[in-house]
Amino acid sequence: MNSETVLSINGKYSFFPIKKFDRKKEHSNLESLKKYINSYNYMTNEIVKFTDLDSTLNGLHFYHLELILTNNNTLNLELFKNNKSVKKQQIKGELKKDGMFYLDNKFLECNGIPYLFGGCQNNKRRIAVSKENNLIINEAVCNEGALLLFIAAGVSYNSAYEFKRLE
Repeated sequence: MNSETVLSINGKYSFFPIKKFDRKKEHSNLESLKKYINSYNYMTNEIVKFTDLDSTLNGLHFYHLELILTNNNTLNLELFKNNKSVKKQQIKGELKKDGMFYLDNKFLECNGIPYLFGGCQNNKRRIAVSKENNLIINEAVCNEGALLLFIAAGVSYNSAYEFKRLE
């Protein structure tokens, strides 16, 4: 995306992902992840509480998101259940030169003295539109620490989920 095509993000998108990508490959079996991964959670860091998760997973309740970018720094998000609005929210962010809209929900926390006796946790999310006009939500997480530079530990991953454009 760029400043001219950024409005292509406006639209309705599926609640559950249709694809997952990480560094190694594309994953096609997402049925087991549907209990944990949804577009609303990844955009807002809020968990949707379902009254009946099974009926949602089986398609008896239909959730979707609607996104409207009002300017290069503000994204309006609306959650729908069975085509009725459930929640509206405004998310701040920034369109960067790499063509992605960086959501203003990045997280950085350090404990102790990093790499001597402590570590840092870092988390950021960004969105874009795929060639097929679907929504891509990318999450990059890094959790590292060390003890006197010798004993190091940590985990990091960079994954992306694709959500189908409905309209």
